[in-house]
Formats: sequence, structure tokens, C-alpha cells
Amino acid sequence: MKNVLLILLLIFLSACTAPNAHQIPNTIEVETSQTVNTPIVNTPMVDDLKYKELLSSGEQALYYGDAQKAILNHFNPIITHYEDAYAHVTKRIYTARSREEHLFYLATAKEEGKEVEVLNTTWSDAYYLKAYALVELKEISNAKIFIEKAVQLAPSNSKYLSELGHFYHQEKEWQKALSTYQSAEKSAQLFSPKELQETELLRAKRGIGYSLTELNELSKAEAVYNEILKIAPNDKIALQELKYIQQVKNKR
Repeated sequence: MKNVLLILLLIFLSACTAPNAHQIPNTIEVETSQTVNTPIVNTPMVDDLKYKELLSSGEQALYYGDAQKAILNHFNPIITHYEDAYAHVTKRIYTARSREEHLFYLATAKEEGKEVEVLNTTWSDAYYLKAYALVELKEISNAKIFIEKAVQLAPSNSKYLSELGHFYHQEKEWQKALSTYQSAEKSAQLFSPKELQETELLRAKRGIGYSLTELNELSKAEAVYNEILKIAPNDKIALQELKYIQQVKNKR
């Protein structure tokens, strides 16, 4: 039932945010429960299952349109639990969705000479979903804070990075957006779960293309959108953006 609700939610969001030519292409997406918590990810929290279930019920509250309830009754308790549990921990804490991402964080910490602990993504997904709920409540500045918190826990999570890139788009910070989406692209290629790799890669590439267009790097943007069409020949956003770029070029 939970997966059905999530699928319906994604369809609903897609219908509500379908872009016209050269509109900011992405809004925050909800796709957490189906993707995370591989056995290799360590968590010492004996009641972690409780908070995974709380996250799931919060997603359902979002589906039924009660963003405030989702925050107060679901996401905030998860966030408080983990923030309190790790408030005095000196080692670097990460969250990971895949074995590759998990091992990368271990290697990064070792190279930096730091102790590390890698958790599943319940904590960072609570930040992510709270950001979505805040967007629904029109609290955009606060929403960005929680996306940044998610990225701090999982700096190589392509989904989180693309969301941060989207906030930069909204702020018209085109260079920051470009850099962030490029990181999201690399992370999708290296670390995204296999079943989500193409979706997250395409989303990052769309963000790169849009950023390049706004930076007036039209030929580079065109090349990126053509890369997208090689992967997904019927991608509506890529087709719309290529048409827009050609229109701009024809006016010069």
C-alpha cells in the first residue's frame, strides 16, 4: 500500500509541475522508502525501525495534503531523535543509500584521518521530506535549510544535490546551480541505486542544461540536452529546451 501511495504521489507531482519551454524544470520529489537502507549500512540505533516507519507515515500524510501534520507528527520527531543521539558524537556522520556510496564515505574519512559512522538514510530523508513539506507551506527559505542539512549528511546523494540545485535555480544563482547539478550528475553515475540511476542522472543533466542556458552557454546546453535524448529519446523537457535554444539562436 505504501509503494502505491508513493507512486500516486509522484504522478500527482509530475502533473502539477509539468514545465513549459524554458521554465525551471524540477520541483522537489518524493521517492524515499523504495530506495534505501542496504544491509551494509551500520546504525546503532536500537529503535531505528520505529523511525523508518514514522518516515513512511509522514510520506502518507504528505500524500493526503497535510504538510503541517507531516512535519509536526512525523519528520520533526525523527530529526529530534537523531540530532539528540548524535549531538555529542565527534566522528563524521554520513547517510548512504548504496554500498558504493557507503564505501566512498569510509574512504573519504580515512583519507582525512577522521572517525566515521555511516547510517541508513532515515535521518537525511526526514530533512529532505521536511523540505518538501515546507515548500508546500510556501516556506521556501526554511525548506532550503533542510535540503542543505540533507546534503551535509549525504554529500554524494544525487537526489539531494539536484534538489539543492533547484533552490539555486529559484534564486537565479546559475553558477552555483551548475556546479551543484554537475556534482549530482557525477554522484548519479557513481553512487545512485541501480534502479534510480537513470532517473537521477537525467534530472541532473536537465539541471545542467538549464543552468548553461541561463549562463548563455547555448552550445554547451544544446549538447547536454542531446545527451539526454540519447538516453531518453522522448524526454519532453529536453525537446522543449532544444526548441527554445534554437529560437534564441535564430534571433541573433
